[in-house]
Amino acid sequence: MNQNKYRIAVVYLLFSVMNAAAAHTLAALMPEEGKFLIVIDEMRKQAGGDYRFHIIDMNKPLTIENITQQCTANKVQAMILMDTKAIKTAMELEKFDSAFKAVPKFALMTLMVESTSRGLSNIAGIEFEVPIYTVVINFRIISQKDITKVGIFYRKSFAGVIEESKKFLGREGIKICPVCIDCAGKKKVKPNDALKTMNASFVKMIKDEKIDVFLLPADNLIVNSRSLVTFWIKKVKKTNLPIIAPLDMLASEKIGAAVFAADPDLPQLGAQAVGQILDHFENNITMDEIGFEPTISIKSTLNMRVAREIGWKLRNDKLGRITTIIK
Repeated sequence: MNQNKYRIAVVYLLFSVMNAAAAHTLAALMPEEGKFLIVIDEMRKQAGGDYRFHIIDMNKPLTIENITQQCTANKVQAMILMDTKAIKTAMELEKFDSAFKAVPKFALMTLMVESTSRGLSNIAGIEFEVPIYTVVINFRIISQKDITKVGIFYRKSFAGVIEESKKFLGREGIKICPVCIDCAGKKKVKPNDALKTMNASFVKMIKDEKIDVFLLPADNLIVNSRSLVTFWIKKVKKTNLPIIAPLDMLASEKIGAAVFAADPDLPQLGAQAVGQILDHFENNITMDEIGFEPTISIKSTLNMRVAREIGWKLRNDKLGRITTIIK
């Protein structure tokens, strides 16, 4: 179909953004399944009748033309981008027609969302990873042994988060002992390269740094099918040091790598996202001003079986704060 036709359609879409009536329509680019539906259902509840959410299922083989047609037909005034594929699709839309750059976009349910969405215009959102500070402090509360040193592997794009975490945890008397997996050289680091760095740094972190706990970030260079088994489960567990993580799957009964994990509370994540949408449409706050916020509400998982395996003692009087306990 003629691209000029789409350009006219998108201009009409943007005209409706600037002249929006009481009702607002948002296109939710997302897999129409599981956790994503929990978030969007809560967004519908929290936003009320003045906001309509049109799902564009990222599991379907849609073309950019298809998506443009749906946005135009529904007079979409903003986009919700849930997962990496949705963010990449939005980038393609902006390349297809630069008029899409004016459409507000709210990104969530995506790891490293701020760096992943870099290059998109009019973008704000919520970080999916639970902050390091939150994971560490919540684990220290339920642990009999005090936590003073935390070992963490990270990639250089995560350096800002590490520095911020050092500052906040330092106020609590906790030191972060970080090892960068891709800071040496300019070559793109692959999972096997990261694993070599992790193995090479392991003894130093244990013997010299004397860390109390490993924090396993939600990063596929650091945790993947190979490193999970050969490093995190077979090697780290033998030290009897606990692994904690910002991803509940890692503390699940099936995987059993982490003793403790904190994950975003999905309904509350949806409510937080609606807060950003209302700030923009009702309070005239710009997308730049909204920016990327940390997730506010969490749910926690404690794997008691892993705790017993490594002999880690927990404070029974504090376990009532845990959302899910695997016995």
